[in-house]
Amino acid sequence: MTRKRIGGFIFVTYTVDHPPLHVHISNDRGRIGRWDIENQVPLDNFQVTRRLKNALARGGYLREEANDDES
Repeated sequence: MTRKRIGGFIFVTYTVDHPPLHVHISNDRGRIGRWDIENQVPLDNFQVTRRLKNALARGGYLREEANDDES
């Protein structure tokens, strides 16, 4: 298990977890959801804010070309 705290978010990855490769995201309020690292999309229904995008990028979970999208 890897745990990182970045920009107010907590990112947790498990070495033995189901595909696709993903990271679990939470904050001080609780669980936010899971980010699909392979396909660069949320696995759960949550808003990817600019702040979360920046934290995902700093953690190495968001590819540079996905971070450049302003969608």
